[in-house]
Amino acid sequence: MENIGVTTLWAGGITFLLISIFLLWLGLKAQKRPNLTGDSSMVGETGIVRKTAGFRNRIVVEVRGEQWWSKLIVPCEVSVGSEIRVTAVDPDDLILIIEPIERS
Repeated sequence: MENIGVTTLWAGGITFLLISIFLLWLGLKAQKRPNLTGDSSMVGETGIVRKTAGFRNRIVVEVRGEQWWSKLIVPCEVSVGSEIRVTAVDPDDLILIIEPIERS
């Protein structure tokens, strides 16, 4: 078995260090991006009412092409086809809390 030269060890160590720093930088950069999934990403999205008399008087809305159970933040009348905005997500039931969008 031959001895590995000092120059080869330094070259390998520096290469490993540079790759590690680059991967750390990519990881930290990814942490600063906004959420694209999960409950918090739904807040602020808009959708359309699909059904007004659902299970337990919940409203069925379509947001991002998916149908969700929802309830109004304040009691008011909404009709099928009207636009809504998601204001929160109930973490216990995964029900969207919505408000109607007023169009003038």
